[in-house]
Amino acid sequence: MAILLCGCNENKQDFTLKGKLQGLDSDTIIACFQHPDYKLDTIVAIGEEFKYTFTPDTFTIFTLLFKQNELPVFANKGQQVEIKGTIEDPIIKGNDENKQLAQVMEYLKNIPQHDVKHKVDSIIQTNSQSYINLYLIDKYFVKDSQTDNEIIKKLIESQIGFIKDTPYMSDLKNKLIADPKQGIYSLNNKDRKGKTFKWSSLKKKYILLDFWASWNPESVAEQDSLERVIKALSKENFVVVSISLDYDKQAWMKASDRDTTQWIQLCDFKGWKNTTVEEQNIQSLPSNILLNPNKQIIERNIRGQKLIDKIKQLTKDDKRK
Repeated sequence: MAILLCGCNENKQDFTLKGKLQGLDSDTIIACFQHPDYKLDTIVAIGEEFKYTFTPDTFTIFTLLFKQNELPVFANKGQQVEIKGTIEDPIIKGNDENKQLAQVMEYLKNIPQHDVKHKVDSIIQTNSQSYINLYLIDKYFVKDSQTDNEIIKKLIESQIGFIKDTPYMSDLKNKLIADPKQGIYSLNNKDRKGKTFKWSSLKKKYILLDFWASWNPESVAEQDSLERVIKALSKENFVVVSISLDYDKQAWMKASDRDTTQWIQLCDFKGWKNTTVEEQNIQSLPSNILLNPNKQIIERNIRGQKLIDKIKQLTKDDKRK
């Protein structure tokens, strides 16, 4: 992980991000890039202020990962972008793409939840050459818990101009055609002690593979609800393996203190590039996969009482055999 601080010798090719956010309770912010190469950078904050400068080869999208949310930033040579407001509600100002996305997100705040996707669909198709569509398609359709591939395909095909030839559009297409494997037979992640977890050590147990991240509040809330599930299934052959999509070890360690013999916490700090996440085409958080003792997939995104009843029935059936 490279640490990039603001430089004094900025040139006309540099992209510069300046920020001041109330409630920023960490001295580091993670910047996550997907292209041209996957990488993470650490931005150092002093108090509530931070500055980040780099020279992009071409148009670039990166994501700022805060403790409770994330913020996409569109960058190109010679541009300057400013972020103000609060950590819960950051306001971004700058080039056309960032300004346009900020306006769209502000507009969507006042739209009833059941109508948001319809409005986003209309925005995407009305502005079919806008780079912000890459983010909107991914956030509201690809990563939606009820993914509709036909709608995603229609939105992708509606785009025109330079946006169609970007690697980001290729990523969206790849996510659309991904075919998740029906079993998970290897797992290369490290536990809280830094040791590689032995997937083979889980024998004769039903496994809930839980995907979450400390920077995603919905998945953190689900981690809280899993405590009730584990308590209800404490006498069953059942274990939860939580795979975090965190990038920052300190943030993960602080948020994953539930580690027990029946609840295993793992992380490889690769975020969405985690091997299992990619193989299983995990597109949104929270997500989970229920596996049988042979590591074959039984069901996806099963929660609460339905999960408890399912495990009790499965273990009851096993005893009858």
